[in-house]
Parts: sequence; structure tokens; C-alpha cells
Amino acid sequence: MVLRWLIAAVAAVLAVLMMLFVYVIVAVHIPAPFVVLTHVVSDYGLYLIPLGLTGFVLSLIAFGRKGRVGVRRVAAVTGLVCLLGTVAGGFPLAAAWGTAVRHDAKLSFDDYLSGGTNTGAPVEALSTVYNTVDGQDLKLDVKLPAGPSDRPRPAVVWVHGGGWRNGDRGEAPLWHQWLNDKGYAVFAIEYRMTPPARWNQAPGDVKCAVGWVKLQAEKYGIDPERVMVAGGSAGGNLALMGAYADDRVPPSCAVTDTAVKAVAAFYPVPDLAEAWRDTGLPGRMRSFLMDYTGGTPDEVPDRYKAASPVTYVRPNVPPTLLMHGNRDHVAPYRGSAELAERLRRVGVENQLLAVPYGEHIYDFTWAGWGTQLSRHVFGKFLAEHFPAS
Repeated sequence: MVLRWLIAAVAAVLAVLMMLFVYVIVAVHIPAPFVVLTHVVSDYGLYLIPLGLTGFVLSLIAFGRKGRVGVRRVAAVTGLVCLLGTVAGGFPLAAAWGTAVRHDAKLSFDDYLSGGTNTGAPVEALSTVYNTVDGQDLKLDVKLPAGPSDRPRPAVVWVHGGGWRNGDRGEAPLWHQWLNDKGYAVFAIEYRMTPPARWNQAPGDVKCAVGWVKLQAEKYGIDPERVMVAGGSAGGNLALMGAYADDRVPPSCAVTDTAVKAVAAFYPVPDLAEAWRDTGLPGRMRSFLMDYTGGTPDEVPDRYKAASPVTYVRPNVPPTLLMHGNRDHVAPYRGSAELAERLRRVGVENQLLAVPYGEHIYDFTWAGWGTQLSRHVFGKFLAEHFPAS
């Protein structure tokens, strides 16, 4: 009897967990204390199915053929909850599969179960200074494809995220390797971060880095006419700024050619003021925006406008790929959707991948459904708008 009570207690704990996950899967608005669970659903949602099944089996064992009425009642309730959680756990899988079908992508269970984290650190052996400004050396890591090439390679300038305050050029190393494997040289850059406010400096650093890469083309065996920019989160904002911004945003060093052929942005903030006004935006993100601009949208509206890529949308900006989780609780998904619509209206080729149940930095989990979808869509975008050959 004691063992049955113990089994029933474990099943009850699993049932409570599954009930919480059911809530975050089906709810439209998620309270802040539960946002951490949306990251679990986003990155490891498939594991909810065996978790729920385990609770259901334990409930069946606790229910048994004989036993006290109280134990059997607990077992019956927990079993139903775990079964419901198992079904709900299939929602993210079904949504990812549906998205894969629409994009003609293939999802791999083997890849999903293999795991892997897309995080890293700067590689000093690959680092070089691309600009010195205000007494600060700005570095980038040069990551070239393995083996020789009979022609100059295209280059991708990669901009890290971190709320314009944190992060470093070592971010997203598996994307860098993925690009190298496809024949692209990667230049992972750093830029000036807050404090103080960098709204008018960080975008110029990105432009400087693009211009520097072009000037160093012969040294690194790249084609100066085939450069694109990419990044995630704050880096997505800066990548878009580097691609879109006109002469109102000058480079922070003495370069002249900062034009790029394409841009790819993961979960960016295209309109800083609209992001600020989003009712679901956490206080931490608002503090990032205030540190970056030096105030609120009411206090410094011109800065919010100047640091927003939407300000510079016009017919001749480069082809754009946006990849954004539709459950993002840091950089609202709506920002990318509205940017895609603005680009469509002025005739700019663009694509928006809405990652189902995807949270912020979903691609830091390299094996997840969102990252698998992104690799496929990113690969097709490159083949169409920025081919390696």
C-alpha cells in the first residue's frame, strides 16, 4: 500500500507539471512567472509526450484492481491530466510538422534527440581588430571555410545579440560553422554596447565592419561585391540597420562601400517604439531599450525612430529573411510581421518564417524544431538571393 501511495504521489507531481504545460501551450497570454515554461515548450516540447505517458502509466499502476478509494481517485484524476498533457504535448509537434510541409522541409527526430547548444565564446586565434574608436578596440573573428577555393567566396557579417548590453562575437558558433560548410566566409563582429546610450554608434560600427571586410577582401579571399549581414535579437536589429540605413547612419570608420546584397535577422526588434508599447513586453526588455536610447519613446522619440530599421524601409533595400518565434516574450513577433508587410508594400523581396511555439533565442537549441525549420528556410533563401557559387 505504501508503494502504491508513492507511485500515486509521483504521478500527481507529473500531473501538476503537465497541467502547467497544457496551460502555456493553449493560453494566448502567458503571465511572466510562466514564461520559463514557454521556453521548455519551444526548445524541448517533444519530451513532454513521454513525460505525460510516464505519468499516465504510473497512474494506471497506482489505480490497480484493488486498493483504497482515495488512492484510486487520485490515480484516476492524475491519469486523466497526464493523458491530456500528452495530447497537448503533441500540439507543438503537429504545428512544426505543418510548417515544415508548407516550406517543403523535412524534420528529423534523430537530429532532435541528438541535442546540442548553439552557444560559444570568441576565438582569440581568429580575432582581429577592425576599428579603434573612443579608445576601444572593436574585434571580429574571421571564420573561413575549410580547404582552398578557386574563386573568391561570399562573406556573411554576423552580429551578436544581447540587448545591446551583453553578448559577444562568439555567439551562435553553429550558425557560423553551418555557413562555412556551405562555402561562406563568416566575420563575427562585436560593437560598442551600453552603457552609455549607443543608438547612434552601434549601427555605425556594423557599417564600419561591413566596409572593413570589403577592404580586406583580397587578404581573406572573398568577393567584396558579395557580402550580406545577419544576426539575432539586438543583433537582428543591427543587421537590419546595417542593411537598410542610409547616409543618416554613417559608418564609424573611414570606409565608403557598406552596401550588402541580403540580410537575415532572427527575432529582431524592427520598431523600437512599437516594441516598447507592446503590453506583453517584460520590464527587462524596456530597460534594454532605455539604456540603448537614453530614455523612453516619449522622452527621446527621435532616437527611437533613428534606431529602428522600419524607418529606412524603401524599394531598394536588400532581400530580407526574417525568422521569429510566434511565442517570443522578449522581442514581439508582431514586429517582424509588420516589417514583412511594409517590405511587401514597397516591393522588396522578403520572407518571414513564423516558428510555431518558438520563444526568444529558440535557435540556441540547435536540434529543436524551430532551428531545423530555420536551417531549411535560411538555406533556400541563400540559394535564391545569395548563392555561394
